[in-house]
Amino acid sequence: MRDQPSLTVTTSSGRVVITGEDRPDIVVEGKAAVEDGDDGGVVVRASSSSLAVRCPAGTDVRVGTSSGGVELRGRLGDARVTTSSSSIRVQNVDALELRSSSGSIEVDTCVGYCRLQTASGSVSVDDAGEVDISTKSSSIRVGRAAGGKVHSVSGSIALGATGVGDLDVRSISGSVNVTLPDGIRPRFRLRTVSGRIRCDCEEGDDGSVSIATTSGSIQVEPD
Repeated sequence: MRDQPSLTVTTSSGRVVITGEDRPDIVVEGKAAVEDGDDGGVVVRASSSSLAVRCPAGTDVRVGTSSGGVELRGRLGDARVTTSSSSIRVQNVDALELRSSSGSIEVDTCVGYCRLQTASGSVSVDDAGEVDISTKSSSIRVGRAAGGKVHSVSGSIALGATGVGDLDVRSISGSVNVTLPDGIRPRFRLRTVSGRIRCDCEEGDDGSVSIATTSGSIQVEPD
């Protein structure tokens, strides 16, 4: 159990900025109603106002908004973000679950599980544990991930693996580039209907890498 309250923020429109920092309390800047949640946490509700919320580092947060950018700054715990149309920026969280209809997604660090779902908007993740990323129409870039799934209907995929975790990468229309740590030798399953396949890594038993495209090239190379 965490020793600080959770934080829930909901708004129909307006920018939301939440900052996790070294402090004992939760401070809200903006026109909003602040209530006690059923789980002992804090609930912040606004209709059409930009909000800036400061909370203790490591706080679990939930954000729901229809339109308006969302930014999570500092160090936060488990984060869940749901939005219809807005850009999302995440600095440092323990785990992340994010759903968006449209808008770009940028994540610096997600220590654990990172699940991102978007219909339209580019996705960029610098460093994560296990990832589960799906998009219909956008490019996906993952700098470092321990393993997981990355699926795209239309858009290029670039992913850098950090270890021996299993990878499942699929794209209907778009190129796929996967980088593996030097010395890692996984089992490969590489398939494309119309495209070129190039693999510069040796095969072995260090996990598995499965990549499938309908129309797009596949490249696997050592870091």
